[in-house]
Amino acid sequence: MEIFSFVIVLVLVALFLIYKSSKINTMLNKKVNVDDFQEQIEQAINLPTESEKAWQNEPATDTLMRELDERGIYLQQKLTKGQAMNVLGLFSPPDERQVDILKHFNIPYSYKMNQTMAHYLIRELFDDPNKVQEWNNRPPTTTVRQGLLFMQGKLISGLTHVEAQARLDKLGMENSERYQEWKQIDRLFLATNNPEARAKYKITWKRFFESYEALKEAGVSPKAMCGENIIEHSLRQDDSIVAHAKIQDAIQPATT
Repeated sequence: MEIFSFVIVLVLVALFLIYKSSKINTMLNKKVNVDDFQEQIEQAINLPTESEKAWQNEPATDTLMRELDERGIYLQQKLTKGQAMNVLGLFSPPDERQVDILKHFNIPYSYKMNQTMAHYLIRELFDDPNKVQEWNNRPPTTTVRQGLLFMQGKLISGLTHVEAQARLDKLGMENSERYQEWKQIDRLFLATNNPEARAKYKITWKRFFESYEALKEAGVSPKAMCGENIIEHSLRQDDSIVAHAKIQDAIQPATT
């Protein structure tokens, strides 16, 4: 087990390097130079699969292969679903769940990782049953708490994240229209707090809801709102933020 862990660490370091070196290029151009990353791609292909997940060994779907083609990654060998996803994960940041896990366990520099690296680090973490139990018994995230407040107007103390999420899902089935609005709010909040925006300013949940409700009252449909609407309105309500030199250029009309 110790040897396996050591090998995984070495591989993950290599996978981190590919993400770091390709991050800027992939933002500007979706295609990658495969020749530059051949070694890392081969490592991603040869990463061990999870034995309890048989789907990983199924042939890669046409959709996955098209995604590889769109990035300019043409491989001679046939890939499994797991292998194709590992390769694609080299060029994508961790997903929301992965970020939550890495933050919870105080894994440093998690925002610089790629999705494949995060996946295998989390596998290593969850080999420890105590960490699995700690994760399952963690308190609700701020997002889930906000969801419960939106759906039922109150919080119940003492719930774990899993219990709170289950309650939120149940409320969603009971009131699908309001739940759909909550899902839109969740997406909007993420859009107003993406890494680029957070480098300049942070929209708190309190400020977000103030702007959200104000825009609704002004006749803007929640479905038509975008992150720029919330940001623009929030900044214009706070003169001290608007005066900040870093964000002068950010205050542009949301629509043209």
